[in-house]
Amino acid sequence: MPVSLITIEKRYGTTTMAIFSVPLPGRKPVFMRVDETPYGNEHRGVVIVDAEKFLSLWRADPYKDHQEIAQGNPQTWRQDYKFNYAVQGFSYGFKNPVPLAEVGYAEVDLLAVSYKFLWFGRQAHIRRARFVSFLNGITRTIWLLSHGCKAFPVECPLPEAIKLHRAASVAGTRLFTVRDVQQGLTPVNRLPPYH
Repeated sequence: MPVSLITIEKRYGTTTMAIFSVPLPGRKPVFMRVDETPYGNEHRGVVIVDAEKFLSLWRADPYKDHQEIAQGNPQTWRQDYKFNYAVQGFSYGFKNPVPLAEVGYAEVDLLAVSYKFLWFGRQAHIRRARFVSFLNGITRTIWLLSHGCKAFPVECPLPEAIKLHRAASVAGTRLFTVRDVQQGLTPVNRLPPYH
């Protein structure tokens, strides 16, 4: 069963949230949410990412942000000092879904230099790096990955979400804005002018 939007609810008085069911192998699904805010919802994208593609992009970060975690595995992730916070967060289930991780996606050109022998035969070339970084939600993400999650939703600024969708989305899924999600998953049919 794929990741699915299961409901849009108003909770805690005025907060409208879209709640996703995220399947895990061998256990019940977990629940994640994206909250509508007073402004900017049309500039926040939701992408259902393929876990393997996403992890590869995270590990490819040339700036090495959080690389000790990104290069880990389920055993090392479970030893992370904040891992139990995610255990507790996901334990509340549908009554208190966990917020989506907030990520950034970038494509940058980097200068790569190589040598044929010692310092002789210097060759320089440009290498294109595509990667994701986290604004919030690393612990939630490693919890999902350590439980064998194959796909999960993430939130990303829309211009970056468009590129992240092309690079790491689950086949057959669409990119949505938070406003679209709140209105019942109307797909983003045209790219904004700043793509």
